[in-house]
Amino acid sequence: MHLFHCADLGPALVEVPDEEAHHAMNVLRLSPGAAIGLLDGRGGYAEAVLQEATKRKCVARILRRETAAPERKARIHLAVAPTKQMERFEWFLEKATEIGVDRITPLMTHRTERGKLRHDRLERVLVGAMKQSQRRWLPQLDGLTGLADLVKVAAPQRLFGWCEGEHRALAATYRPDQDALLLIGPEGDFTAEEADLLFAHGFAAISLGNARLRTETAAIAACTWMNFAQLAE
Repeated sequence: MHLFHCADLGPALVEVPDEEAHHAMNVLRLSPGAAIGLLDGRGGYAEAVLQEATKRKCVARILRRETAAPERKARIHLAVAPTKQMERFEWFLEKATEIGVDRITPLMTHRTERGKLRHDRLERVLVGAMKQSQRRWLPQLDGLTGLADLVKVAAPQRLFGWCEGEHRALAATYRPDQDALLLIGPEGDFTAEEADLLFAHGFAAISLGNARLRTETAAIAACTWMNFAQLAE
């Protein structure tokens, strides 16, 4: 069954958003009477049937609804510096959504290589990954955020990947029963001044092994480990 993202699953008849409607009618060539699934990105799922499918709008009639519980016991919030090559950052967004993440913050640091993002495009990447992996929850995507603002975000665990100085392995530091905020810096790593700022705000430095990983690789490695650690609890 084809899945579509629709933020409001409350009414008996719902209008499928324009971009999803275009995909249903012009790419998949679905017609009235076709069975579809709808995801609201907040745990809600509905079985529905297309009632109207025209060039102007696509309307579905909901047959059955269900709500899924949160996917993780403890929330995973990743703040990651966007890469210079946008396709690498989009790859991270896609894979992190498939693996499991609750919130993603594009992180602006002194060495971040990209200062502008198309939020609408990145949202589409997340929606596509949610549908492909048949997840019920869409990660929250923040706007580009500076380090000085991000350190104000509350979290029981505050971690950052760092290649310099003293650090502990993520496997020895992460507590899977507590919400966590983990920062992954740019290719040039955090500056010493930025590391001092993070330490001053209670962040612990972690490593992901001896190899020097690309930003998106480090973020996916951390996301995978944190999910597996929760499953092992």
